Amino acid sequence: MFKRAIFLTILAKIVVAEQNLSNIDSLNLKYMYEGAKEIEMLNRSMEAGMREHNIRQQPIVVVTKESLVDNSPMDTFQDLGNRYLLEKEISGENPKVKTSVANDTLKVEITTSKRESIVTENGVGQSSLSVTTTEEIPIPFDADISLLKKELKGGLLRVEIPKKRK
Repeated sequence: MFKRAIFLTILAKIVVAEQNLSNIDSLNLKYMYEGAKEIEMLNRSMEAGMREHNIRQQPIVVVTKESLVDNSPMDTFQDLGNRYLLEKEISGENPKVKTSVANDTLKVEITTSKRESIVTENGVGQSSLSVTTTEEIPIPFDADISLLKKELKGGLLRVEIPKKRK
């Protein structure tokens, strides 16, 4: 827009000056005007082409963050007499399970990831989805946390904690 205003200002000054010039000079100015018009048309065409290119080439990135309320019953440790046992089914493709203990609570963090290629008219892109769920499960007060054992096998997480000796 600024370039166009400058161009029009210069053009107006040339028109005023043209009235004072001879026939040869006015013929030269005619060719100069035609060249300037052609340059302006090319500039507009280039700007429109760049806008269209940028619209097509902009990657579409969608980031969603959801908060879900899980109304399913909370997992708890089963009392097996001299020990406690927690069994939790883990679903999803190639889950990564991380467990930690803090303040008499077992924190189970499960991350599943999925990647796939997407073919569009502009080429091939990658789509990835990663979902992490975290669950905190209270550990019974008489459990010996220092002897906690955990195992993930066949999609089943087993956490076993013996009771403290009296």
